[in-house]
Amino acid sequence: MRESMPLVRVITGALLAFVGVLVVPLIALATFNHPSPTDDYCFANTAMKYGFWEAQQLYYDGWTGRFFHNFIVHTNPLVIGWYGGYKVYPVIFLAILLASFYALSSQWLYRIAGVGVKSALAAGLFIGFMATLASIPEYLYWYTGLASYGLSSALFLLLLATMLAHQRQGFGLQPGYLVAESLLVAAIIGSSEMTMVLMLSVLGLIAFVDLLLRRQIAVPTLILLAVAGLSCYFLMKAPGNAIRLGGNPNSSNIPLTLVSSLRYAGPYALQQIVRTPWLPLSLLYLPFAWQLINSYSGSQLNKLPAYLRVHPLLGMLHGFATVLALISLHFYGVGIPPIPRLINVVNLTFWLSWMYNLTLWVAFLRPRLQLDQWQINTRLLAYVLLVWALASAVVGPVIPVVYGDWLSGRAAQYDHEMEQRYAQLARPGNQISSIAPLSNYPVSLFLEDIHSDPKYLWNRCWADYFHKKAIILAETPK
Repeated sequence: MRESMPLVRVITGALLAFVGVLVVPLIALATFNHPSPTDDYCFANTAMKYGFWEAQQLYYDGWTGRFFHNFIVHTNPLVIGWYGGYKVYPVIFLAILLASFYALSSQWLYRIAGVGVKSALAAGLFIGFMATLASIPEYLYWYTGLASYGLSSALFLLLLATMLAHQRQGFGLQPGYLVAESLLVAAIIGSSEMTMVLMLSVLGLIAFVDLLLRRQIAVPTLILLAVAGLSCYFLMKAPGNAIRLGGNPNSSNIPLTLVSSLRYAGPYALQQIVRTPWLPLSLLYLPFAWQLINSYSGSQLNKLPAYLRVHPLLGMLHGFATVLALISLHFYGVGIPPIPRLINVVNLTFWLSWMYNLTLWVAFLRPRLQLDQWQINTRLLAYVLLVWALASAVVGPVIPVVYGDWLSGRAAQYDHEMEQRYAQLARPGNQISSIAPLSNYPVSLFLEDIHSDPKYLWNRCWADYFHKKAIILAETPK
């Protein structure tokens, strides 16, 4: 692509335009968003009743050691009665996510590209990830899920970008970088067990490569490993973890976990490669990976930074082990396959590892292939790949759903009926409220409703929040 800058501009423009196609309905849907009965009201009640800090201690002792997640969920807008906050935070998070993808792309391509190409890589990563989300509401609109998995994934991208910038400065004891990296590591690990495993995998690879290539581990890496170890200790030692996991008879079954994870991993990887835009996007990325490697060393591999001198077979083994470990966590915890909000994190890990390993293979094969001497019709191939990628994104699991919920009026009707519910619950006097079922459930926004049983947890949290004795979901007329 280097010989034809107009081609690069066309691809960049097309990808950025498609980011708009994807973001516009997500922002539009945010204007119809509401707090979910699933957990949102429960966290708000705890913070309002016991106070911000004691509420976190109660969850740490009684349910989960996710200390950063507990910190975020107890700040949810319901605590101050701000329902409009649920229409604002998805937009803010989308901006953070886009900035995080750009930060990573900018640092990755720092040596070879201007703002346009860096934006193209960021746009491609964003499209490939957001257009294939396994669960839209659990990643973007459900505050409790966003606090655990959405925000931590954006922070992970920012951490990678920060570490790349730090590496360019020699990866020494620069206080600014180390403080930022330490805070990010602690927040990522304190968000969930999934992101804890992901963080440990990345730091483990960095330390192993240090030992392999330099026979020592850099002091900043040791500091980050110490921060990670301390964070893992606080996450795993929480008394609430035993309570949460102790009620499942299928948890901690190692043979079941291993067999089930391997059976799940094969079809999962095949589906990711065949049924998503990632394969054509990866092929579009290859020329830039080629230029990146060339900018460091030409054909001399010893001039590459340490993270690009990893043997591609080791890189693939690391990527496979990391994805398999993430898949296995839910099998180990509750004995069933990972649920959609977990698959969102697995997807991000799979494709970041995929792109990294493509770069490692380019570094490994470049001195052997001498591809600069080949004659390739770059323009035609690039257009085919671009159309393939965007077409795959269009027919994927996200765009038809978000446009359908928005343009059909389902989201607007959901918003209207939720406002009616709030008006009903705000009326004084009646201490037992029977709530009519929603006429439709926009799957891009809606996660779960209250139940007909007033003793169900979501019902009790709703009732407590609105100072009612009980809230019941009326049965749908037959």
